[in-house]
Amino acid sequence: MITIILFGGMLLLFALGVPVAIGLGLAAVVAIQDLEHTNLGVIIERMFYGLDNFVILAVPLFMLLGEVMMAARITERLVEFAQAFVGRLPGGLGQVAVVSNMLMAGISGSGTADAAATGVVLVPAMTNAGYRRSLAAALVGCAATIGPIFPPSIIMIIYASVAGVSIARMFLAGVVPGLLMGLGLMVIIGFMARRDRVGADGPPFSVRRAIHATWRALPVLGMPVLVIGGILGGVFTPTESASVACLYGMFLGLVAYRTIRLRDLPRLLGAAALTSGKVQFVLATASVFSWILARADAPRQLASLPIFSVGTSPWLIMTGLDILMLVLACVMEAIPILLIITPMILPIALKAGIDPIYLGVVMTANLAIGLVTPLIGSVTFVMCGISRVPLLEFGRRSLPFLAVLVVGLLIITYTPAMVLWLPNLLLGVE
Repeated sequence: MITIILFGGMLLLFALGVPVAIGLGLAAVVAIQDLEHTNLGVIIERMFYGLDNFVILAVPLFMLLGEVMMAARITERLVEFAQAFVGRLPGGLGQVAVVSNMLMAGISGSGTADAAATGVVLVPAMTNAGYRRSLAAALVGCAATIGPIFPPSIIMIIYASVAGVSIARMFLAGVVPGLLMGLGLMVIIGFMARRDRVGADGPPFSVRRAIHATWRALPVLGMPVLVIGGILGGVFTPTESASVACLYGMFLGLVAYRTIRLRDLPRLLGAAALTSGKVQFVLATASVFSWILARADAPRQLASLPIFSVGTSPWLIMTGLDILMLVLACVMEAIPILLIITPMILPIALKAGIDPIYLGVVMTANLAIGLVTPLIGSVTFVMCGISRVPLLEFGRRSLPFLAVLVVGLLIITYTPAMVLWLPNLLLGVE
């Protein structure tokens, strides 16, 4: 009964347009009345408990990093670098859009930030090169979904904090799946470019041009090397790596490129604080929501379903998880889904012998695809705003790219060895 009250109240409040954090909190307030030996004071305690985690400190720091890197206008250098190497391929700027988003994914950790940063540069350029504006917006938006899969990833950081797993392993496990999805998008855009004769090929490959573009982008390309290398080398923790990355981004903007002025810093800090406050509020109320679900024995209720019951094969459990996550992604934002579903599905997965790192990557891939769903996807709204493309047209043009992403998701789901290969190679088998 409590589970029905929680989810029913949450969906009703969402349908009425109540913000996510408040909707989760109000649903929890109503549902907690049916719990014995509890009072409303528990809600405040659980909200603080949900944020009382050293790993969570990395989230606002990566939010600040995203603001700094956008203000430093590093996207142009990454686009120039990508164009020097893949601009000659069929689809020209379409290929550049995918590679640029893959490079941005290694910096910001946020698909929405990647979409905003690359969309304002690439959508007009692709339109001028012969792409339909709606197609350009759909491609850039779907390519931005690689952001949460590639390290560093805000979604992976939150999953690691909830599941109690290594962030370094999560980051490494996302590399191969991210490359797989990116290559899939490059293949289909090449096919579409040849079929529709759009996106003229770029200039012939030039070693001199490639060296020049690499030199200009080299300081930016050093960002993921600094973050991931520092974590793997034991120089600093994942949380500390976020602060190091912020300082490095400040250095690029203030000193190296001089695209950020000192008087811009209060605005950047304020924007990052506002975004972080919204995310932290969601984290706090979702923590209460998840705690009530646990007290209501929701994990056992979920495990009683045939597809998640004891003895069900791991691949069938993961199939059910994919369906559940993709459906939820159409009506909820990524972070609440992660915080609610992880405590419910993790015990079931562990009993079935499913590796928690592999589970986290599959969940992250589902939530990344959810960023371009029509109802709640933040990337969808960002790209429609940038390109001025109607929502339905954006959704229609996104279908071929979404199909590629779903195929990539299925490959990831049914080949755990591919996901775990890199972390096991570099960090050893757990």
